[in-house]
Amino acid sequence: MAAPVLYEVLLKLEKAELRRLAKFVRSPFFTHRQEMGRMFSCLSGCLYRGRALPDKALLFRKSFPGRDYDDLLLRATMSDLRELVEEFLAWQKMRSGDLRYWLALAAEYRERGLGKFFNQAMKKVEKGLGGQPFRNADYLAQLLDYQLERAQFETRTVRTGELPLQAIADSIDALFLAQKLRHACTQLSHQAVFKTEYDFGLLPKVLGEVEAGGFLRIPAIALYYYCYRFLTEQDSLGFFRQFRQELRENGSHFPDSELKNLYLLAINYCIRKLNEGHGPFVLEGWELYQEGLAQGFLLEHGRLSGFTFNNVAAFGIKLGVFEAVEAFIEQYRDKLEPVQQESFVHFNLARLEYTRGNYTAALHLMQTADFKDLVNNLIAKTMLLKIYFELDEFDLLDSHLESFRRFIHRREVSDYHRENYTNIIALVKKLMALPPGDSAARAALQAEAENKSVLTEREWLLEMARR
Repeated sequence: MAAPVLYEVLLKLEKAELRRLAKFVRSPFFTHRQEMGRMFSCLSGCLYRGRALPDKALLFRKSFPGRDYDDLLLRATMSDLRELVEEFLAWQKMRSGDLRYWLALAAEYRERGLGKFFNQAMKKVEKGLGGQPFRNADYLAQLLDYQLERAQFETRTVRTGELPLQAIADSIDALFLAQKLRHACTQLSHQAVFKTEYDFGLLPKVLGEVEAGGFLRIPAIALYYYCYRFLTEQDSLGFFRQFRQELRENGSHFPDSELKNLYLLAINYCIRKLNEGHGPFVLEGWELYQEGLAQGFLLEHGRLSGFTFNNVAAFGIKLGVFEAVEAFIEQYRDKLEPVQQESFVHFNLARLEYTRGNYTAALHLMQTADFKDLVNNLIAKTMLLKIYFELDEFDLLDSHLESFRRFIHRREVSDYHRENYTNIIALVKKLMALPPGDSAARAALQAEAENKSVLTEREWLLEMARR
């Protein structure tokens, strides 16, 4: 049976929050109902001691001592307590955000005609804005709220002089562009993976104003502007490098959570470019991964995902920095989930040995790896077919290609993977069938490989066709 909603919420609270919530629940300002306090005491006592939350019968006895069990009364009280908890969470959020608190207080003073107290509260807001380390879209929204509140006060009290209407107009433009560009980059990233078409609304129509209007001096706009451009332009390397420069110069103006998203937007783009065979993005992707690892953005609760582990190794191998890849594998192997460690380490060491031309070592490592991960399995099968081809083991290769084809047909793989590996298998079969000395056939095969829109092994296939 599903846990009550009240239980789900309470289980997410930390002990310090439970202590504050206890005072909140017992305050007569918020409720005079003693059964609410008793119910919360019972639940919080279990949470403090790490015990399971009580069943309904026990909770009723603790909340309504001496009364016969009434399920309707219990559920109604639990619902009321949940509403009180939600009120506490909203109050806590308001109190934790100093600027929101002082702006709300300033608005109250303005509406009550208490100008002196309004100005005192607004000085707190000004101090908070000045001391704010971040300059992202959230900061721009806070700045606009401050300007609007100040303008409303001055409209009532200042009879002469100018109002800050132009500053407000500029802030509205800046906030719109920052929020719109940030959201558009998220749309584009999602669109690339899920093949969903999004309407970007007004953005394409006002994009020219970003450079012409001097908005690139604002980090919250510049970073996402360059990100949007490299995600949408065919010739994207220049915009990508401007994005990287902006990230180096102004990354400190963004909270870690947003920086992580920016790094992932850039890294995922580099992965796509790597798969398309665009060489310049290999170094860019490797450097982004090194920065993300050094700053801790790529770790979740001290763990590195197998996906990230594979990609870091892949970029390093493609770049040819083999010793750095070995050092990375050794340094981060213990950061993988324990069940992944042996398989992912052996898999990436096999890729490394293959690239060095140590085919026997690569084959041995692949035999000791457990390829439960589908993507690793696909890459390993591709590496195996390349080894067989380069060793002229064509009987083994022919059998492997047929097995690989059946694997792709039977397994649930993405459309991208199905198209990619089907293309690889078909082109390798054509490579095997090339008549010796037939330069025209080789040229035709090279042209076919060049024209495939999805082909991760394009470079290797072209090299084999040129031999």
